[in-house]
Amino acid sequence: MGSSRLIAYAPVLAGLGLMTAPAEAALPNCNVGALTALNVSNVTITSVADVPASPSNPEFCDVLGMLKTTGFDAPDGSARFEIKLPATWNGKFLFLGVGGFAGSLSPAANPVDLIGSLGLGYATAVTDTGHSAGATDARWALNGLGQPDEAKITDYYFRAAHQVTGAGKELVSRYYRVSIKRAYFDGCSNGGRMAFVEATRFPEDYDGIIAGAPFLDIRAIIAGAKFQKVQLSPARYIPYTKLPAVDAAVYAACDAADGVADGLIQNPAKCSFDPNALVPGTLTSDQAKTLKSYISALRDDEGNVLYEGAAITDLNTGGGMDLWSTGFVAPLSFTANEPWATDGFAPSPIAWQFADNFFKYVVERTPTFDLRDFGVSTNGVVSDQALKLFDKRSEAGDGDVPAKLLPFIAQGRKMLIYHGFSDPALSPFRTIRYYEDLAKITRGFDELQEHVRLFMVPDMQHCGGGPGPNVFDTLTTLDNWVEHGAAPNGIVASHFTGNNPSQPVDRTMPLCKFPEQAVYNGSGPVKSASSWQCTRNHRLLELGANGRTAGLGDDDSDHNHDHDHDH
Repeated sequence: MGSSRLIAYAPVLAGLGLMTAPAEAALPNCNVGALTALNVSNVTITSVADVPASPSNPEFCDVLGMLKTTGFDAPDGSARFEIKLPATWNGKFLFLGVGGFAGSLSPAANPVDLIGSLGLGYATAVTDTGHSAGATDARWALNGLGQPDEAKITDYYFRAAHQVTGAGKELVSRYYRVSIKRAYFDGCSNGGRMAFVEATRFPEDYDGIIAGAPFLDIRAIIAGAKFQKVQLSPARYIPYTKLPAVDAAVYAACDAADGVADGLIQNPAKCSFDPNALVPGTLTSDQAKTLKSYISALRDDEGNVLYEGAAITDLNTGGGMDLWSTGFVAPLSFTANEPWATDGFAPSPIAWQFADNFFKYVVERTPTFDLRDFGVSTNGVVSDQALKLFDKRSEAGDGDVPAKLLPFIAQGRKMLIYHGFSDPALSPFRTIRYYEDLAKITRGFDELQEHVRLFMVPDMQHCGGGPGPNVFDTLTTLDNWVEHGAAPNGIVASHFTGNNPSQPVDRTMPLCKFPEQAVYNGSGPVKSASSWQCTRNHRLLELGANGRTAGLGDDDSDHNHDHDHDH
């Protein structure tokens, strides 16, 4: 996130109490020699800088280094990390997840948390998870001989985050000469996957965890491959220019389902919008089948749900189905191994980039592999053989088995989950299904909510964006829960005009803990949070045809597949 956007957020953070006065004195021991002298095992300090205070941050010591990663039946690896040590420390450690296939030190976390953390006094840490690459680039998974690089793969799946956590805590406590009071993890997307893997594999690492739009199970990539297989024909491809009409029809059909026609769809699973209603005025019958595929569950040979379909809301906003699935340009060739140009002039959809790279370099281990040859049919069925191969080579990175969260819960730790209902990258319905399955083994929602709470965000897209209220503070919310037992019943979210934080707020709304849906008081302005209440109800469990098509309400789910890897 660029400095200009940080500055734009400054008044927001100040209003939330997330900025502090800058420190005046230079930081002591903020140099390579002093940090190296802390003697943290397997750590090499590569650079240190005393960063002056700015409008967005207090003064802090910026530490870059390398950690030698070891164990877990994999060769030794090496993970880069960055640790920021604020001039005034609050005694707490915050680890930030990274997005996509990682490969950089750019955090993927709630923007409000990320931007406000140093001002609140948190010492923060982030790792590239053991390799350097672009977020959709998986070439690092093969070594120079074309064989799987087990060190990098293991580090990406779980090892680097866990071991940088341990080293980071040690460095922070030695630098300040005080024990860490609390440790939190905050990640979105792949950062959300990292959050769940930490909670299920290493429950002692963190007192509290924030998991946004979690990449719970890597099978999500098969769903992306399925859709690309469906749309890669001239007849079935949907140009993004047709999506505004789709959105308008969906809002006309679903907006009032929560009792108020206010430009907000609180529960897209309750919608019953039929893509065929767009034929012939907007879509052809073939294109309607493509849209139906987009919102339909991925299944195995026996009909069990492997991964939920997408929500049908907010497809055309520059960050919806247009960006992730259809792309802003048509394929140059519908039959080529790489249908879109690879030079940046005709970029492929992000979902294609993820699926194409993961299948080539992690699953099939063949850089010339054609995504269309993987065993998933255009009607969304994955063959047993193909699924076994995919799971064998990916499940070590999953955090999707509800029972494996029980030790984290039993230790009294807290997890706050959020997911945008219009997420085009990772289905919000997958997160809902996980939470429902978790509630079944914790004797219901009430008991589960003592330790784990889910907040669904209407009309928010992947980790942010979209027309719904999408700016909210989860870090302070989690800290108040862990430190003071103040369990959050609702979190107030805001939307800025044009999603630009330098512009006025044009809507506020409470996000209620799942399965509650916000209820309008009947008289106040519909775009003000004061006109809505989080009351005890189960309205987010209500399903229409779209929720059932996506795979909710299906008791034969195969989500909880066995994971054979040792924890």
